[in-house]
Amino acid sequence: MKNIYKTSIFTVTNILVFIGSALFIQIKNQNRLVEKCSYLVPVTIDVLAFIAASFLVVEGIYKIVENKDVTWQKQVTRSFRIAFGFSILTLHVLQVIYK
Repeated sequence: MKNIYKTSIFTVTNILVFIGSALFIQIKNQNRLVEKCSYLVPVTIDVLAFIAASFLVVEGIYKIVENKDVTWQKQVTRSFRIAFGFSILTLHVLQVIYK
């Protein structure tokens, strides 16, 4: 049971680092764009990205909870999967806000 706590701490730390990095990069480079070409794509791209990112997050959390006795070192890829999902969600939320 102690392994799930270490895995959770590692995962939450990854999520915060990935979201922080995504926010920093997006906000910093937002002002450099002359033409907001990435925001001209149809909303369906954002919807598909939300679905795919949600799948990554939910599936990763499910696998971690399912294997709660496994050490955090063996669940690194699941933690990164969850963090990538959250960063994708963050980027597309920002894109929807700017649309």
